[in-house]
Amino acid sequence: MNSSITNKKIKETTYGRPRLLSHEEILESAVELGLEGLTMKRLAKHLNVGTATLYQYFDSRKSLMRAAAVYSLSDLPLPVDTGQHWSKLSTEYVSVIQNLLAENPSFIHSYQHTDYGFEVQFQLIEKFLSSMSKRYFTPKKGMELFNIIGMVAFAGAIEITRQREFEYNDESMKDVAKRQFSKLNKKEFPYMTDALCVFTQEPQSKLELLLTATFKSIARERGEDESEISVC
Repeated sequence: MNSSITNKKIKETTYGRPRLLSHEEILESAVELGLEGLTMKRLAKHLNVGTATLYQYFDSRKSLMRAAAVYSLSDLPLPVDTGQHWSKLSTEYVSVIQNLLAENPSFIHSYQHTDYGFEVQFQLIEKFLSSMSKRYFTPKKGMELFNIIGMVAFAGAIEITRQREFEYNDESMKDVAKRQFSKLNKKEFPYMTDALCVFTQEPQSKLELLLTATFKSIARERGEDESEISVC
């Protein structure tokens, strides 16, 4: 049999009949393959469909990647509520979300609140608010706390990602900053000279400082003992 005819038949067998897919199946496959550098062609091949089929569900690669990034949050292993102090549980939420974003930098850039994405967030937040209600936070105050958690997690993930860029050259951000600062005229930077050690702190130290100050403020507002705050 002519090879071109054989190839044509194989192609027809693979792509001739459009498969019926669900949005969830497509998103699950995208997350499984990894979103970093994922192409529509590779995803279509994985699903055994033509690329055009994917565009029947998502109008662009960008919209699919964003939806997949949100979808991945639905499988996020959330902290277990064991009755720990609210500051400890909140810190655990920060850590989980931050690590997810730091390990998948594209999530930071491609995250979008789609209808499906809001549902995922609502489920995540509802669990958090439920835990906070047991600690006498009203839903609104619990939501304010979760907003802080989300903002800190994003900031922490960005800081970790920045620091990791230096590791490719077997250096650290601290090493590079100190080296470049040493070439400057210290008389022109008297304040930075004293503050450089703080500027070059590890992401975790910066995060703990931010959370400690924020949580202590919340504790004072609630009339609680600040010494019970835990961010480690």
